[in-house]
Amino acid sequence: MVEGLAELVRSAFKQNKLKGVKVGEGQVEVSMLQFTNDTLVVCQATSQNVMTIKTILRCFELAVGLRVIFHKTRIEAICV
Repeated sequence: MVEGLAELVRSAFKQNKLKGVKVGEGQVEVSMLQFTNDTLVVCQATSQNVMTIKTILRCFELAVGLRVIFHKTRIEAICV
């Protein structure tokens, strides 16, 4: 199930619906890290990216029948 979420996020990056962040001297793009029950999406701090992530989470809910607990979900802007 979590792989489905990862594919939705990857697809959004490929379609330029999410704008990623490049880090380090080699300018490596970081987009997503997943742990057992946690997913960290790394992208530019824009309102469009926030709306895209929310849409992805809603689609994931509908596709797999799980509920995203939005009051436990955090969106943070970090200046790099």
